[in-house]
Amino acid sequence: MRSDERLVLMPVLARGNHVHPRVGGCFAEVAAILTTHQWTDHPACMPAVLAQIARGVNDRTSPDARTALMPLIPWAISGPRPWKDLTADTVVTTALMDLIRCEHPGDPALAPLLQRLQRQPRPRHPLDRIAWRRAARHLVRAQLRFITATTGGSVCDDRLRALLITAIDSSRAVEGLPPLPQPADAPMTGAHLLPVTTQLAGVDEIFELRVEPLIDDWPDWIRDPWDLRLHELSGHPVTDGARGLAPV
Repeated sequence: MRSDERLVLMPVLARGNHVHPRVGGCFAEVAAILTTHQWTDHPACMPAVLAQIARGVNDRTSPDARTALMPLIPWAISGPRPWKDLTADTVVTTALMDLIRCEHPGDPALAPLLQRLQRQPRPRHPLDRIAWRRAARHLVRAQLRFITATTGGSVCDDRLRALLITAIDSSRAVEGLPPLPQPADAPMTGAHLLPVTTQLAGVDEIFELRVEPLIDDWPDWIRDPWDLRLHELSGHPVTDGARGLAPV
């Protein structure tokens, strides 16, 4: 370990965003440190709409069930895309729109959002893209509120998890990948402490917190899915029988 690095035990998964890993890490923050080692809850490795769903599900899931979301993190990670590329966001949003039409059809409060999102933003009109992204954010918040307002307990946790898996599967489809493999079971016992190292690094005269996961010391139920996803990102498909995983 370098002299300017500090070993920290990061509680995961924790609700909200966090100023430092010693006070907790959410779904999106863990995804960020696995890929770019940046400390942020808006990682470049996840499409914006999927990342918003992940943050919302993370925060609304009960503390005990939240840990079980950890093995999903590697499968939500994809390669960086230009800000103008809305391909993955469009596919995830379309899946969300289909879900909303099925669960609460004819809702007059959502009709304007659905109508706006049906019209694809024009590539050369940045304000059009901004308006489309804003409508997508409102739709995600509406669905999250609907789930938490109409269900509770383990049923709410299950529905939030199903929403996140639907979003991940939609994002994977953009890459031509099959549905999410069944993640390993994670202990449903609240937050766990995962070792990371932290370092203040200067980038273009601006200091930012860099966080390196000590992945070899992380539990199998997060390390194994990450190894499989890295294998997949390198261009090698994950078979149904790999390490006992099967499609959901």
